[in-house]
Amino acid sequence: MADARRAAVSNSPNADASAIRGRRGFVRVLIDGNRAASRWLDACLPKVFSRDGYEEFLHEILPSLVETGARVYDLGGGSLPCLTAEQKRERGVTLIGLDIDAEELAAAPPGLYDETICADVALYRGRGDGDLAVCLASLEHVRDVSGAMAALVSMVKPGGTAAIFSPCRNAWFARLNLLLPQKLKERILFGVFPDMADGHQGFEAFYDACTPREMEALARANGFVVEARHCWWKSDYFSFFVPLYALWRVWTLGARAFIGAQGAETFALILRRER
Repeated sequence: MADARRAAVSNSPNADASAIRGRRGFVRVLIDGNRAASRWLDACLPKVFSRDGYEEFLHEILPSLVETGARVYDLGGGSLPCLTAEQKRERGVTLIGLDIDAEELAAAPPGLYDETICADVALYRGRGDGDLAVCLASLEHVRDVSGAMAALVSMVKPGGTAAIFSPCRNAWFARLNLLLPQKLKERILFGVFPDMADGHQGFEAFYDACTPREMEALARANGFVVEARHCWWKSDYFSFFVPLYALWRVWTLGARAFIGAQGAETFALILRRER
């Protein structure tokens, strides 16, 4: 009997660990099932609601703006530059990375940045020598977007271009992001979407002036002409629970119909510096 009790005690940690893994596995299956059902729900809606803004900006809009031999500033790219090594090589681009975090810049693929600048974009003022300045999901992490817009216009030549992609402050996920404590947000985000725990997600966000109307006003006030605006009504943050996702989808349908661009999930602006 004593041996049996000792065996039971010695095996209990393994049994507990196995039970925990089982519960986690069940939760993972449940979440994946809800995400699949959410994708099915999107497939029933007009295609405009299934367009992924980040992917469209990164793979379609941005490449169309990068000219051969261009001097490109990447604001807030850090360890994940906006261009690939292949794009940079094929087009003979000079890529300059600006980020507030020197460690992020150092973690970028070797040789991808030709120059790095460690600075607060809201305070930095450039040399006016860029053909293109890119903000890819960066400005929502800046406390003073007015200062950042002044930095953008100072980096590009007269006639140069700035391309901005940003989440909209009016999106549900942005409002929740502003309400929840940072550590709690990270636990929820990485727990539900473990594939996001790669070091490129979860940074603190402020969403200052992060609506199309406010950002366009700042752009014009700093000497930009707004050449194009793109809006998207897709995100995956609520896809882990279909009833919540369906409720959010009702909101996006109404938002697009009644407040238009101001109710987008994400948006992009293409700006041209006046000559």
